[in-house]
Amino acid sequence: MITSATTPPTRAATATPARRSLRSWLIVAKVIAVALYVGGLAAVTFIWVGSNYNAIPPGDPRRQWLLALVGRIMVFFVVPLLIVAMVLGVSLLLRHPREFLQMRWLHVKLVLLLLLVPAGHFWCRAQSLKLRDAAATVETQAAAARALSYGLVGTLLGSLAVVVLGRRKPRFGQSPLQLSPRS
Repeated sequence: MITSATTPPTRAATATPARRSLRSWLIVAKVIAVALYVGGLAAVTFIWVGSNYNAIPPGDPRRQWLLALVGRIMVFFVVPLLIVAMVLGVSLLLRHPREFLQMRWLHVKLVLLLLLVPAGHFWCRAQSLKLRDAAATVETQAAAARALSYGLVGTLLGSLAVVVLGRRKPRFGQSPLQLSPRS
């Protein structure tokens, strides 16, 4: 009779199906939230830049309508989806924090988000408040409209960079041997 020594099962093989299933559902939900966030931000950016706000006469009600439209899409669609995506990302991170926090690409991604989200928010919000100010001069509003365009495009490009970084997961010179195995 020939017997063979069995190898111990790996952690992935012994993980409970519910645990693997929860991670899969979190990833699916995060991908959907990020896609809707980036799509909403792209829609707002293209609506704003494509509207040529400065070409609309100052007394025209379309100016206020455009500001209200962009503001509502941002407040009721883009920002909530960004918050949902960030909460889902944190929940995925908390499932294996030690392993993830050793990865350089995640450090770069978190720093980018830490800079991009508040900067994009405060810049675009400040410009939209200048545009809504009835006492502002036409020149001030024209400059604010251009600055809002730059802010929206910058935020969109930064968000796309974070998505690509999260998808590609570059090593940034980090050897796979530097990552400690799960215990």
